[in-house]
Amino acid sequence: MNASLPAFDPSALPRPVLPGHDDWLSLWNLAWRLLFRNVKDPGVPGWKPYLTCFPGVDMIWQWDSCVMTFLTNWSNGTVSAFDNLDDLYALRRESDGFIAMAYDTLTGKPSYPEFDGRINPPLMAWAERDYLLATGDASRLPRVLPALEGFFGFVEARRRRVCGLYYFEDPGSSGMDNSPRGGYCAAQNLGSDVCFVDLACQQALSARCIADLARALGDGAKAARYEAEFDRIRGLVDRLHWCPRDRFYHDFFARDRAEDRVKFLGTKTAAAFWTLPSGIARGDRLRAMADHLFDPAEFYTPVPFASLSRDDLNYDPDGGYWLGAVWAPTNLAAIRGLADNGFADRAREATLRYLGAMVAAAADPALGPSIWECYAPEDPPRPATTEKGERCGRDFVGWSGLAPITLLVENVIGLRRDVPARTENFRFGEGLVSAVCLRRSPEPGGTVLRVETDVPLVLRATVAGPAPREAAFDLAPGAREIRL
Repeated sequence: MNASLPAFDPSALPRPVLPGHDDWLSLWNLAWRLLFRNVKDPGVPGWKPYLTCFPGVDMIWQWDSCVMTFLTNWSNGTVSAFDNLDDLYALRRESDGFIAMAYDTLTGKPSYPEFDGRINPPLMAWAERDYLLATGDASRLPRVLPALEGFFGFVEARRRRVCGLYYFEDPGSSGMDNSPRGGYCAAQNLGSDVCFVDLACQQALSARCIADLARALGDGAKAARYEAEFDRIRGLVDRLHWCPRDRFYHDFFARDRAEDRVKFLGTKTAAAFWTLPSGIARGDRLRAMADHLFDPAEFYTPVPFASLSRDDLNYDPDGGYWLGAVWAPTNLAAIRGLADNGFADRAREATLRYLGAMVAAAADPALGPSIWECYAPEDPPRPATTEKGERCGRDFVGWSGLAPITLLVENVIGLRRDVPARTENFRFGEGLVSAVCLRRSPEPGGTVLRVETDVPLVLRATVAGPAPREAAFDLAPGAREIRL
């Protein structure tokens, strides 16, 4: 065993207190074991050990790497997908900021050299902001901010149409490999004349996150520039991607000119979920998107959320990869977006349903205990199929550890962090914080929390329900019980 690789040590990780839910704890432990097992040292000078979803495949993917950081942020610093991002930053093309969707870890060359400039969802700035909130560690920012700005600039220069909106080369570049949104990757494909709603939202999200990171470094002028970029992109998405007829954000056709009349693709996909965490969807449009997400005829399948609407002609009840399968990254977008925009109860409801299906699949003796690449949207709970009808990848932690770890902590237990503001919304902050709900009651003063911290913090606690209650507590180091 390479001594430089992190070792799985349950005592060094957070310990959820979940009476009556041994099944959740079993999946929690399985997810961490698989995660540590999937750390790989490429044995190449200059490379850091990286997390892989595909052991035995010498490739590192950009959007997998970004999404996995939301998982390792809960590792108490014992393992980090930011080593993946550091490897990617080191490979960026200085001339134009380009970072490929995937690299060969043995050669450091893009994995798809025949398609120069093939990208993945630009989520690195989102990942870096979440790390800042989780840890308060701004030491990375002077080093990584130029890479984030460079990649943002590449997308602006090379993936924007005349109308001002954006395109992936193909659905595979978007991460949604066989989603019915465009043709397969080919020379001069130019995104099948489609403007991709997810890329627009992800670019807007990047602008907002870069603004926050610049502000953390005290650069108010740069923050203002990127806030203006966010406003510009949000205005375009609202004007051109929103379909008032079915009240949904759709992809649309446009290559060389801005059309007077947008020609929408009628397919409803999980690409539109990115309107939530990006802050694009607001007001009535936000409520409309939540309605679509929780409509059983569309995305709220027995295992939520389907990546393709249930009423689509291409929908596959076995998943068929992106023809309906339930995926961790788009569920992260949906659930984070719901929780951050006033739908915390619905986010928890969806998480419980998703997590319950993963627990059931892991307990199925015909499948064996595992965590799968993606899940079938229909009962019984099971791994999804690929487009060819084969079973998807097993032991995929990787991003499929998000539900049993990140979503469990953030949306079921209810812990979120904002360390720079020294605010703990039932969150672990810098130092060691323990928070346990001893009793929950709808009556004022009936909910009891036991909190122990070795750092001063402000804790904001919410008792969810039809009449939610919220209170803030300024806590000094030590242990105490809190009633609210």
